Order: sequence, then structure tokens, then C-alpha cells
Amino acid sequence: MNILFVCTGNTCRSPMAQALFASIANEKGLRVTVKSAGIFVSGAGKASPQAVEALFEKSIPLNHSSSKLTENLLHEADYVFTMTIQHKQLIVEQFADAQEKIFTLKEFATGTEGDVSDPFGGSLSIYQETRDELEALLYQLAEKFKQDRTSS
Repeated sequence: MNILFVCTGNTCRSPMAQALFASIANEKGLRVTVKSAGIFVSGAGKASPQAVEALFEKSIPLNHSSSKLTENLLHEADYVFTMTIQHKQLIVEQFADAQEKIFTLKEFATGTEGDVSDPFGGSLSIYQETRDELEALLYQLAEKFKQDRTSS
């Protein structure tokens, strides 16, 4: 299964989600390929230092270069999880044929609407809060995939 996480600049939330979910999937025995991209990426930026530090605290390495969302990345993905409702709307407007596999992370993991908080420009403690929010959602996501695998 190929999973793509998408945020704005691919320096904070989606790279953190990618690294966290790869770790969780490994822990849960899920066979997945995980990538991330941003809607508005200019050049190959790195993950923010606070994102790297927040994951380092969990012993999860984050060696990341930003990627712009492309039609090819969308095509390869079985599921696309956005960090906000607006991200989802922007992608669906541009790539309507991929609409059935695009969800906000909160909507798919919890069945409720909402956005993952954006730590961009914040302190390490703000990034830690976002990391913890993502981690909780991603554990729920892993459980959903595990249940789907056992019930099929």
C-alpha cells in the first residue's frame, strides 16, 4: 500500500507524518510505502530543525528534502492524507480524478472534520504538540488499516 501525506511546504507536518507513520507501520507489521509532499514547495528545502528535534526525541530520524505534489505522486498513492480541509480542497480542484483517494488525516482516522495544527515558525514545544497530535492520529490510522486487512 502506498500512502502520501500532504501539507503546505513539506517541511513540518507531512514529513513528520511520513516518518512517524513509517515507524508505526513497522511496529504494527503493516506493509506500506510512505511519502510526503507539499502543495506550495519552492526548491528542495529541508525539514524544519524543530521538526527534526521533535522526532529525534522519539528516536525517529528525519532526513528530509521537500517535494512538490505532482500528478505522478498522486497517481502512485493508494491513499492521500492532507493536513487540512483546505489542502484537500485545493488538491481535488486540481486533480479531480484522484478525488476518491484524498482525505484529511483527521477525517479518515477519526471520522471527524478538522485540521492538524500547523507548527510552522513556532517553538520546539509547538512542534512537540503537533508531533503528539500526529502520532495519536497515525496510531488510529494504523489500527484502521490493520482492521481492514484482517476483515478482508
